[in-house]
Amino acid sequence: MLHLARRHRRFIASDPVGEKETLEWLFWQVGNQGPMAGQLSHFVNYAPDDQPYARERYAREYDRCLGVLERRLVGRTWLVGDSYSIADMICWPWVLIARPLTASLDDVPNVRDWRQRIKERPAVQRAVDLGKEFRRSAAPSKEERDILFNQTSATAGRWQT
Repeated sequence: MLHLARRHRRFIASDPVGEKETLEWLFWQVGNQGPMAGQLSHFVNYAPDDQPYARERYAREYDRCLGVLERRLVGRTWLVGDSYSIADMICWPWVLIARPLTASLDDVPNVRDWRQRIKERPAVQRAVDLGKEFRRSAAPSKEERDILFNQTSATAGRWQT
């Protein structure tokens, strides 16, 4: 994403300060929002047993990340600068799925509005619809679960063809 933005000089600030801020948000997403939301998703969607401690811990971390975004978006339309950027692109998907992650956006109105602004973009709508026919409608099978969660250093890659 960063490579493409720089190469095509789109969706990233051209001034050094704006580029630095964009990089800060990219790194924040990779080190905070993505891992916390990913762990929450695991315990909401895949964990075989109810694990209240894990679910609550990652729900609170996800909520904290929503709070960080909320504070950033006060008085702003986009995360960095005056236009939609790769910072918005990388953070948005985990906010899009707040409801399936059992989270509400009621307490973060700036995030809710930002989410909607991005969702209304025609290119985003096309991207969200891409591959819809291949999305799962059921829980993973035992074999899929084994591939997803039960690999060790000795078994990694066994299922590759």
